[in-house]
Amino acid sequence: MTSEAPPSPGGAWGGLRVLMLSPVPTWPVTLGNRNRIVQVGRALQREGAHVALLHYPSDDEWRTSLPRPALGGMAAQWNEVFLCPVTRPLHTRPAEGEDHGVDEWWDPAIGQMLDWLLKVGRYDALLVNYTWLSKALEHAPAGVLRILDTHDRFSNRRELLAANGLAPEYFHTTQEQERLALDRADIVWAIKRQEEEFFRTLTDRPVRTLLHAEPLTEVPATPRGDGVLRLGIVGGRNNINATNIRNFLKVADAYLRRTLLPVEILVAGSVCSLLEGLRLPYLRLLGTVESMDELYAAVDVVLAPLTFSTGLKIKVGEALSRGKPLVSHAHAFEGYVPTHPFHECPDFEAMMRAIHRLVREPTEVAALAEASRRSVAAAEAEVLVTIRDAGARARELPPSVVVSLRFDQARLGLLAFDHVLDVSRYLGFRAPVVFHLSGEPAAADTAALKLLVSRGRMVVDPAAAPRLGSAAGVLFDDTAPRLSTLGALLAAPHLVTWFASLPDTPLGGTIGARLGVCHLGALALDGDPPDPQCLAALARSFPRFLLLEESPSREAAAVIRVAKAERASVPLLWRGEESRLLAALRGSPEGPVALLTAEPAARELAPVLACLTGMLGRDVRLFTPTGAPPEQPLPTTGPLAVRADALSFAPLAAFFDPASWARHRPAFVVEHGRPRRALPARELALRADIPHLRFADPAAPAAISTAPAMSYRASGFVSAALILSALHRRAGEPTPGLGAAEEYGRDAGWARLWWELGRLLAA
Repeated sequence: MTSEAPPSPGGAWGGLRVLMLSPVPTWPVTLGNRNRIVQVGRALQREGAHVALLHYPSDDEWRTSLPRPALGGMAAQWNEVFLCPVTRPLHTRPAEGEDHGVDEWWDPAIGQMLDWLLKVGRYDALLVNYTWLSKALEHAPAGVLRILDTHDRFSNRRELLAANGLAPEYFHTTQEQERLALDRADIVWAIKRQEEEFFRTLTDRPVRTLLHAEPLTEVPATPRGDGVLRLGIVGGRNNINATNIRNFLKVADAYLRRTLLPVEILVAGSVCSLLEGLRLPYLRLLGTVESMDELYAAVDVVLAPLTFSTGLKIKVGEALSRGKPLVSHAHAFEGYVPTHPFHECPDFEAMMRAIHRLVREPTEVAALAEASRRSVAAAEAEVLVTIRDAGARARELPPSVVVSLRFDQARLGLLAFDHVLDVSRYLGFRAPVVFHLSGEPAAADTAALKLLVSRGRMVVDPAAAPRLGSAAGVLFDDTAPRLSTLGALLAAPHLVTWFASLPDTPLGGTIGARLGVCHLGALALDGDPPDPQCLAALARSFPRFLLLEESPSREAAAVIRVAKAERASVPLLWRGEESRLLAALRGSPEGPVALLTAEPAARELAPVLACLTGMLGRDVRLFTPTGAPPEQPLPTTGPLAVRADALSFAPLAAFFDPASWARHRPAFVVEHGRPRRALPARELALRADIPHLRFADPAAPAAISTAPAMSYRASGFVSAALILSALHRRAGEPTPGLGAAEEYGRDAGWARLWWELGRLLAA
């Protein structure tokens, strides 16, 4: 369900999306932990965040019915609300030993829901409430900021309860288990400084204090004029609250019997169910109230009587934000900013003396209310610092694999786009991926852009921004586009920069990226072969540059020599599972022979065409740079006669167009020499289980074999004719046990890239 709330203003989180996981509902706001989550979410919204709530319903009222009013209330609070089904028993006792394992209350359904939401929802941060749900952070993909709001310290909780004569309740774990939870986060939020200091002893992760603070909304007491000072206590249903209240009432009862102060103590919240046996003349148990403001309007002063507990006292923050005078035990005020001596009473007796003074000097009540306002202002300032610090972290692109391409390369069916998809998929297993797009946005396919968005974050060159049009919605939804030149983007310390095309202009400035990479096969698909001088200049911009190609070439050798680049033999594709071209080549029935050449007028071409069309009776589709027949007509008579009706022409680029093979795939692929614009042809043929021959190859061995194989090389016509004859005879027969497609998927060249990225990550 989606909120109808107005768009958030700008701020540290402006344009960013937060997915917030909560095991408690955020409406109605009748409990302290609910209010904590609400106030954190609202603080993010005030800073411009788009906040989505994923509610895992673990509270009692959700276990037997669906509270529809709560659903409606939550929908009004947040931009989006999702519910996760509960598929396991809730709030169970420890399965082994005296304490819970940190994942003992984990429900795999949460992980499945997160996997889906984080895949389709494009969130910048995952905010998880409570350490016992910290496993959710493991489902955040690379590049999503992982925040753990601890709410409380759960290690040694059992020992704390036992020291105060209470049995273990709720969740309690060990320091070792709590360390596991904290280490899953990029940022840990402690609810008070004392717990921040403790968490820092467990983890090396950044720990920040995020106090509970609410905007000041004063709720003055209803005037009564009867001379009675009404005191309010609020608490949820747990034995820590009940024991502290009982202990306080023992002290209060003795004090009031001695002094006969005109006071009334009102207790609200679900803790009242644990206090039902108390019968005192000045005590009134209100139970659960519809709104806490009912209590705050009914009392003159709020009390916080806790000598032991864990976490921050949310009800203290609530009272302060209502501008209520507050008398607190020092322990209960931990984490807040005290601005009056009554905020830090050393014991319950001191609290009663403070109450006595307020009865005797009513003007002190107003002074104490003003102190609450000062405490709220101080807490809000601290909260803002922590929230904005996290927003800056979420906005930063983490050290990533940056893939540079043009909009016109983002088209389904283009082999260059298949290459980009495989690069992002393979390296995305180890690091976040960022795509930098330049050029003309209208040249891209919407479907192709959506695929890129599912693989990483998008950055657009500012020059293309005015023409984004509908592409802006595809790339960035309703958030502001992230704009940067490629040079500015690469000034940050990114891991790898992968070029699907050469930049139009020199990068300039200092390059912080540590490794540059390009594949010569991908650059060849972009038109004319890259200028070695331009490629060398690009390579010199990086501390290290890796040139990839299927087999050694003069271009790579020149760049390596001039720019001290490195070379690796790597296929153009990793798996090619999303390639429409490979699907067409694999799925169509056998058709004509595909012959690729950069020199259609070459003398050695005619004998091969004569062999194919005449002796073997094959149709041939000749792929040339322009797609036009050679200026000098091929012979149609004599020993080198070529059957004109068996020959058709197409541009070299058409070989890499899936539409060319919609009806028939090549019977086999023949390359004349090594056309620079067709470098990936051999790889494609072998991946599609189509035999491949390269002739007029001066590096081919003098002796050839025509035994069953998928790839052959020949230097002269006789060798080529023998191989073509063997391929013709075996046409339609399977070639068992070769598994070229599988071998490509396990190619050691891709393993080299995995190793390179791992080394950069470990540095």
